[in-house]
Amino acid sequence: MKLNKKKVFITILIAIIIVVFVTFIIIKLARKENKNKDLVPITYDTQETISEDETKKVEDMTSNLGLEADTNLYEVAQEYDGREYVRIKPEIQFNTVMAGVLLNNQKPEFQVLQEILKQAPIKYGIWIEETSREKFLELLTTITKGNYTINEEGYLIQDENSKMNQYDKKIKKMITSNNLYVIDISSKYYILNEATGEVVENPFEDMDPYSPYEPFDSENKFIFFISENKQGKINQEEALKEILK
Repeated sequence: MKLNKKKVFITILIAIIIVVFVTFIIIKLARKENKNKDLVPITYDTQETISEDETKKVEDMTSNLGLEADTNLYEVAQEYDGREYVRIKPEIQFNTVMAGVLLNNQKPEFQVLQEILKQAPIKYGIWIEETSREKFLELLTTITKGNYTINEEGYLIQDENSKMNQYDKKIKKMITSNNLYVIDISSKYYILNEATGEVVENPFEDMDPYSPYEPFDSENKFIFFISENKQGKINQEEALKEILK
């Protein structure tokens, strides 16, 4: 009888050791995966190889439309019904918008765009524009239950031990995703004019005071401009909820 009890004890002990060992391996692998994610950079590359036929088509279409910008800025896209049109390449447009964010919502010079983008965030997660950080943390407290800080690099940090509601869970999902989310509380942004290729200001709140936010995206990168609500026509809390849907 004592021998059987000893066997049961040894069996249970071995099972516990196995569980602890497996748990340790899983945690170690998860940490390694998160560390590797930090090493994978977000890129802002605008170099694309297009065929000679595509280049000729862009040149013909821009010439017919009287567009003044460098044809290298454009690509041929299609409407929902199959009709073709030319547009500024989305990645170039996104990079122009991002450059304005990096300059604290000042106008970037297109000639030095790549130099400005050297300051851009290259890790996954939620990155907050410098002058928006204090206001964004205040805004978070109105719809979340968790505790948040912003690190020296500008990334949002979530306290995993704090309580969570649906918005905290969404934020956690965004932070741990393979995407970069940029948040800027501003009523304007800078973009390339489709006709001239010049960098122009787009004061979207002045143009439409009921517009709560303006989104931009390129591959796994997203920028959200939350209106400053200078005219008192929107609810910033609702705007943030929309972004976190």
